Amino acid sequence: MTWEDEKLNRDFADFLSAPATPPPAELSEKILARVKRELSPPRAQVFLKVLGIHSVVSLFSLSICSQFGIQSFALYDAMNVFMKFMGHAYCMALCGFLYFAVSALALGFLLTPEEIRSIRKDFYAQLLVLSGVSLGVFVCLGAQVLVLPTVLWIGGTMIGGFGALELGWRVRSKFRQRLIYGI
Repeated sequence: MTWEDEKLNRDFADFLSAPATPPPAELSEKILARVKRELSPPRAQVFLKVLGIHSVVSLFSLSICSQFGIQSFALYDAMNVFMKFMGHAYCMALCGFLYFAVSALALGFLLTPEEIRSIRKDFYAQLLVLSGVSLGVFVCLGAQVLVLPTVLWIGGTMIGGFGALELGWRVRSKFRQRLIYGI
């Protein structure tokens, strides 16, 4: 053994034999509070993030399928095709399905695992609130909202939103497992 190795071993032995010194209580509390906040993000904060992502993705979604006659950009209107083959009521359900499926798919990829866990606890309620906010925006923009098509649209949003969030989360989880574990 070299002199440097012996010194390193002595220093390590001194470190191991030193009395344990607990970290300051204030530091421990700060660290625990931060870990708790990161593992359990506030629901309001998560919902605001969901609302932001949904708002941005809605612009894209509304560019290819108008909702209640509202279209963000006139790229293509799938609603006309759906109307021809399905009629007005089923078109509204499919449009609601696609409208929220695109947003929920984006959520599955953009939110942290902790945020996903947080919104999965009451995702149906959040979807209903998000649907209500979207309907409110559509009404403010001049859309005519009728009861039966709106109920079908909300049904489509619930099915599309929940299904796409789960799909996005599972695809992301599978990708992550492959990346980390090679499975």
